[in-house]
Amino acid sequence: MRRMSFQVKLSINFIILLIVFLIVPTYYMCQRAVILQKEELRSKILGLAKLASMLIDGDKHSQISLKRQSQDTVLYQEIRAVLKKIMNIDPIIYSVYTMVKSNTKDVWMFVVDSGDIKGRSAYCGEHYDISPFPQMKLAFDAPSVDKELTVDKWGVWLSSYAPIYNSQGEAVAIVGLDVSATSIYQMQLVLYKRLLLICALGVAFSLLISWFLAKNISRSLRDLIAGVREVERGNFIQKVKVRKDGEVQELADAFNKMTEGLEETQSKLKRYYLNTIKSLAQALEAKDSYTRGHSERVTRYAINIAKRLGFSDEDITLLEDICVLHDIGKIGIPEKILSKSGPLTEEEWRIVKRHTTIGEGILKPIEFLKPVLSIVRDHHERPDGKGYPNGLKKNEIPMLASIVAVADAFDAMTSDRPYRKAFTKDDAINILKENKDKQFNSQVVDAFIASLRDYA
Repeated sequence: MRRMSFQVKLSINFIILLIVFLIVPTYYMCQRAVILQKEELRSKILGLAKLASMLIDGDKHSQISLKRQSQDTVLYQEIRAVLKKIMNIDPIIYSVYTMVKSNTKDVWMFVVDSGDIKGRSAYCGEHYDISPFPQMKLAFDAPSVDKELTVDKWGVWLSSYAPIYNSQGEAVAIVGLDVSATSIYQMQLVLYKRLLLICALGVAFSLLISWFLAKNISRSLRDLIAGVREVERGNFIQKVKVRKDGEVQELADAFNKMTEGLEETQSKLKRYYLNTIKSLAQALEAKDSYTRGHSERVTRYAINIAKRLGFSDEDITLLEDICVLHDIGKIGIPEKILSKSGPLTEEEWRIVKRHTTIGEGILKPIEFLKPVLSIVRDHHERPDGKGYPNGLKKNEIPMLASIVAVADAFDAMTSDRPYRKAFTKDDAINILKENKDKQFNSQVVDAFIASLRDYA
C-alpha cells in the first residue's frame, strides 16, 4: 500500500483542525446567535403583549357575552378595533385576540379576535384546548411567552400572552399575540447559509493552503481561531485579520461578512423594537386631543436647547430617540386619571407620579438607550429637591433630563388641557424665569429662551 504523501496528510490534518477549531466554534456561534435572536424576538413580543393588555379596558371586556351574536355589538367592535390597531403596529404580528377560561379544565374560549392577515378569525365563544401549551396556562398570573413554536390549525407561531385586569385589579381575561414563525426561519436560513459558505470555503481553501502555503498555515490558523473566539464572545465588531495568505484571507473575508450581517441584524432588531414602542406611544397620545403631538414638540424644543448648549451629535441623536418616549410610562396609568378635568386627589397624584419609573422599566431592554434612561426617570426632578421620583437636587439631576423638563413644561403650559386653557407664550416664559433654580435649571431656561429667538 502506498503511503500518503505529506501534502495529503497535511490536507487531512488541516481539514480536521478546521472542523475542530473553526467550523465547530462557528457552528456553536451561529446556534447561539439564533438563540439570542429568538430570545430578543420573545422579549419583543412579550413587551408588545404587556402594552396591548394595558390598552384594553377589562371592565368593558367582561361585559361581552360569549356567543356569536356579540360580534355585532358596539362593545365587541370597539375592542376589536383596538386589537386591529395593535396588529397593524408591526408587520410581524399575525393576529391578536382575547380569551377567558371556561368551566372545563384547560379549555378556554375566544372573546374578541382581530382576525389574521388572511382574514380568518375565531368566533366569540369558540372553545380552544390549551393543554399542549404550558406557557399559555400561566397567562392569567403574569405575562408569558412560548418557549417553543406553537403548531395548531391556524399555522406555526411564536405567541405571547398577558393578563387583562379590571378596575379592581383582577385578571378577567388574557390577550394573546401571535407572530408568524417565518421570521425566525428566515433568520436561521441566513445564518446557516453563511455557515455553509464558511464550511465550503474552509474545505476548499484548506486543500489549496496545505499544498502551497504549508509554512504559513499554522500561523494563519491561529489568527483565524483568535478571531472566531472574539466573535464567539459576542464581539461582532471584531474582524479576523490574517497575514498575506490569499486563500485564507478570502476565508477571513467571508467570515467577516457573516459577522457584519449578525451585527446589522442585531442593530435592526433594536431599532425595530424602539420604533414599535414609539408607535404605541404616539397611538396613546393620539387618543387625547389635548396631548396629541406633545412628544414631538417636546423633542423639537429639547434638541434646540441641546444644540445651543453644545451637546455632541451622538448625545443629540440619543436625546431624539428617547425624548419622544419620555411619557411612555403613562401607558400604565388609568385613562380616567389622565383625562380627569378637575384636580387630582392625593392618591391619584401618587399614581400619576409612577409613570416615570414605569417608563424606565419599559425601555430598559433596549441596550443602546441605557445611557439616557435617566431622561425618562428624572425629567420631573427639580433643583430644589421637590421633584420625583427620587427628590434629586441641582447637579444630581442629569443635564439631558433638565433639558426635557423645561421643554415638557413649556409645551404643557402653552397647550390646552382638560383642567385649564393654554398660557400665552410670554406668560409661559415668565413662569420659567420665575422658577429658575427652583423647578428648572437656570442654564437650560436661558438656553431655551435664546433658542426660541433663534427659531422664531
